[in-house]
Formats: sequence, C-alpha cells, structure tokens
Amino acid sequence: MKHRLLATVLCLVLLRATSAQETTVLWEFSLEPAVARAGEMVSVRISAIPQGNWYFYAHTNASGGPTPLRVRLDLPPGLSAAGALEAPAPKRKFDSGFQIEVDYYADPVVFQQRVQVGSDVAAGPLHIQGSVRYQSCNDTACLPPRETPFDLTLTIEAGPARLPSSPPPSAPSMPSTVSTSPTVAVAASRTIENAIQSGLFAFLLLALLQGFLALATPCVYPMIPITVSFFLKQGEREARRPILLATVYALTIVVTFTSVGLLLAAIYGPAGTSRLGASPVANLILAAFFVAFALSLFGLFEIQVPASVQSYLSAKGRGGGYTGTIFMGAAFTLASLACTAPFIGALLGLAAGGQWFWPAVGMLAFSVAFALPFFVLALFPQWLARMPKSGTWLNAVKVVMGFLVLAVAVKFISNADAVWQWGLLTREAVLAAWTAMALFAAVYLLGAIRLPHDSPVEHLGVGRMLLAMAFAALALYLAAGLFGGRIAGTLDAFLPAADTAVSPTISAGTPALPWIENYSDALARAKAENKPVFVDFTGITCTNCKWMERNIFVHPEVHRRLNAFVLARLWTDTGPDWEANQKMQVERFGTAALPFYAILSPDDRELARSAGLTRDPAKFSAFLDAGLKRHAERP
Repeated sequence: MKHRLLATVLCLVLLRATSAQETTVLWEFSLEPAVARAGEMVSVRISAIPQGNWYFYAHTNASGGPTPLRVRLDLPPGLSAAGALEAPAPKRKFDSGFQIEVDYYADPVVFQQRVQVGSDVAAGPLHIQGSVRYQSCNDTACLPPRETPFDLTLTIEAGPARLPSSPPPSAPSMPSTVSTSPTVAVAASRTIENAIQSGLFAFLLLALLQGFLALATPCVYPMIPITVSFFLKQGEREARRPILLATVYALTIVVTFTSVGLLLAAIYGPAGTSRLGASPVANLILAAFFVAFALSLFGLFEIQVPASVQSYLSAKGRGGGYTGTIFMGAAFTLASLACTAPFIGALLGLAAGGQWFWPAVGMLAFSVAFALPFFVLALFPQWLARMPKSGTWLNAVKVVMGFLVLAVAVKFISNADAVWQWGLLTREAVLAAWTAMALFAAVYLLGAIRLPHDSPVEHLGVGRMLLAMAFAALALYLAAGLFGGRIAGTLDAFLPAADTAVSPTISAGTPALPWIENYSDALARAKAENKPVFVDFTGITCTNCKWMERNIFVHPEVHRRLNAFVLARLWTDTGPDWEANQKMQVERFGTAALPFYAILSPDDRELARSAGLTRDPAKFSAFLDAGLKRHAERP
C-alpha cells in the first residue's frame, strides 16, 4: 500500500501540468422532456463516457476509500427532486491501493434524476443548474476529484398536467444535495476542489488565508500566554539566540501539524483530528505538561532536558533549549490541531480517500500561516528579557503568566472530566479554581506573597498596582458566575456547560432551547409537526462549538428563528451515540468539521448547511431563514 501511495503522489506531481486539460470522462447533460407543464415530472439525464483506459468511482462506495460520485442539483423555487438518483449497477473489484472492494464505471453509463414540477409554477423558462463531482483513475494513477457544472433550461408551458408515463425501474441510489441557491450551502470541499483546478498558486493562497482565519477562533487563544511565558524563560539565558529559537518553534508547529494531521487521517479518516481533541488521555497529558510548566514558572523547579540528551546536543553544538522548544511546539500543535476545521477537515477527507499530494501541500501552507504570528510572539519576550534591569519585574511577569498557564491546564482537565463524565470539574468547580488563581495573582502583584527568586517589593509601581486591580476585578467577575451571573464572551466558551435542570435559562429571560439528542427522534417529531430539522453537530470538548451556542444561539433574532425548527444536538465525542453521529456527519456531509450545522426537511433531505464559527448573528439568521424558506417551498 505504501508503494501505491508513493506512486500516486509522484503521478500527481508529474501529471499536474496536464491534468487540467486532459479529459478522462466526457459528460453530457439533458432534460427529458425539455418542455413540461405545471404538475408534471421531468428527468435530468447525465451521460458519462470514460475516455481511453480511464474509469471513475461509483456513488455506492462508502467513505474511507476513493471519492465517490456525487451529483448536486440547484433547483429553482417550485421544483423538487423526486426520489434518489437512478443508475445501472456498477462493476466491482479489489483496489490494492485502498485495500478494499470498490465500485466503478469503466463503460458509458446514463444516470437519471427525476424532478417534480410544482402545480403552481408559472409558464416560462427555468434553469436547472448543478454539478457532477467525481474521481477518475487508470491503471497507474488517480487524479484529484473534479467537478463538472451544468445548466439546463426547462420551458414551462401553459395548460393542465398530462398523465405521467410509467416510472423507470428502480436502481441503486446515491445521496444527493438539493438546494435552491448555489451560494448558501457551499462546502469547504468544493472550495478546495475549485482551487486545485485553478492551479497550485490559487490552492496555496487559499490554504494560507484559511490558516490566518483560524487564528481568530477562541480555541487558539490559550496558546498565547503559554508561548509568551515559555519564551520569557528562554530569554533569561543569554546564550540563546531569539530568532533561531523562534524559528525552531515555528518549524516544529509546521512539521508536527502536517505530519500528525495526515497520520490521523490515515488511521481514523477525516475525523482523526476531532478524535485527538476529544481524547481524555491526550487532554490529561497536555494538562500535566502545562501544570509542570506553570510550577516551573513559579520557581518550584527548573524543567531540564535529561543530562544524556544535553551532553549529546552540546557535543553537536546545540543547546538543550532547542529540544525544549521542540517539545513546546509539539504541545502547541496537539492542543490546537482540533480547532482548525472546516478547511483542515475537508483536506483530511481527501487524504482519507487516498489522495496525499494536495492535502500535504495544503497542510504545510495552512500551518505556515498558522505558525507565523507565534513566531513573532516568540521573539518579543526573548528581546524583552534582554532589556537592562529586567530581572526583578520580569520574574513577576513570569509568575503571573504561570497562573494563566495553570488556568489553561484546568481547561484540559475539564475536557477529560466531561468526556469520561466524572462530574468533578463542573462549571462551578472550574469557575472557583479560576477565581482563586486570579485572586492569588492580584495578591502576589501587591507583594503579599513571595516565591523563590522573588526580590522584596520595596515600593508598588503604578503599572503593578493597575495590573493587580485588573486581576482582582477578574476574580470578582468570575466569582459572580458562581452565584448565577452570566460569563459573557469568549471566556464562557472554555467553561463546562451549565446544568439546565438547575438553570433553565441561557441568559436573562431567555429560556433554554428544547434540544433532542437523537436524530431519529428529531426526524419523527419533524414529520409529526411538519417542521424542518436543525442539526447541531457539536462536541463537549469543542471550544468553538460552545462559543457559537453561548454567543450566537442566544442572540434574540437567532433564538427566535431556532424555535421554528425541531432541534437536534448530535454529540460527536461523547454519549452513547457519538460514533454513529460522527459517522453520519462524515458520510453524509463529507466533513468532520466542528461546529457544523445542517437543516433538513421532515423527509430527511438537506435544505442548507453551514460550517465553522461566525461572529455575525445576522449571517447565521440568514442561513436559518434560507432553510425555512426552502422548507416552505417544498410541495
């Protein structure tokens, strides 16, 4: 299998210059009939003719293998898909590259999708648009998935509906995405495929942009004080070169991010990074590392690389500080890897499907943009430590940063507690711990507490006094949360969920939403009430998910619209159905990105989707309105 993967990567590189021009499958699209009346049925016919020795994978293939055929329809108002896509049975063979049985078409084939014309559609021309997404291979290479668009004109004539012809025989069906607007439900995978088809430069530009955008997500924020505090300690050692240390740190993030992401995709599929972020063991390991680092900042001990390793590195002309920097860069990556979807989720979906060139290039470019600000952040504290007479006040800064690092460690422990459902680190327990840390930081800054390496505080400077007051105010703010006060903004996203049985409101006067945690139950209620289903794919350890739920869902306009849906909250990292929920998300929507939202009709058809975090309630309201409108337009 390794040789097949290497051969595929090499072929992708060699074929890159010609793949955009070479036609592997000839596609033809037509309507039968092209003229219809309101209330009648028409068929979208899709003819595929493989060229030469090329073949393409069928719609019946499961996830974890090659990219299956997918047909997307963008139907104008009044038209709706009737049934699933109809197709002849594909051929089957064992694929040595994927090590599974695969279905494929090597000969000309015709697919058919029936479309119902609504009884109130006015006479005139209508456009049925869409695209076919497929992956083609031959005996030596596989090309990246391509998307071929189509635009067909259906003429609606006046007159009563005529008797329908007999329906065609049944055939194997496939999932299809039907929407009335091509702009609302644009998946990240489509964006990636469009960039690939546009060329390497466009793809790199997209990956870099997504890397910079990922820095704005709340789950990345804890790594800022950790980076600053680590390089404050490194800056105390005059022998260390700031630029070289920062470069090692950034390169470690890039290499670890790319290699670990691709490895997890190879083992677990597109959901690999999500599984890492939700792993209680991984969270506890990171928490232990950060606790040890915080105690080192307090002066309890000095974290040292083993003497044998130091001796080896010294003999090679390298300082032990570079090894510590590599470990910190790896910890940074593991702590933030699960926060970088949906772009990474779509890339890893390609990798799980057997493509490695584009995911590897995309991961590298993404991680370079992701690491660049932390390269600059690593330089600043090292240069700060070299300022004249910086020793006394800089040690106080280290101790204060230690309290922040300890607070981050509590967050990772609470993740493990939530997944294993211990019930020890509840929301109140975490708030109490953070309150104590903020209070101790304030008392320390006032000089009432002395730690090792501290000098006596002979006088209290203005800056130190103001910082002490800020931490005291933070302690009071957090303490208010223990008595029912709402912790607003980004900080609340790092806290465990409140007990809705004790607190039935999510904000002042706003009742909690009636979530159903089983999709089958939600669909049954939707059919009974004739409502669309709003599905929230979420995770108990997903910081970005909690930010959306506690800042966007509670917005009055969003909250009002959500009450028009049957609400399904599907956990993908805990609970009895988490594996089935995660599998549903990956197989049906092609991504393991969190947060991810989908709106479905009572008959289980997709109406709209939205991936990732948005800070604009109006944008999320528009997404909900689009789903409600499409539900109302369905016959």
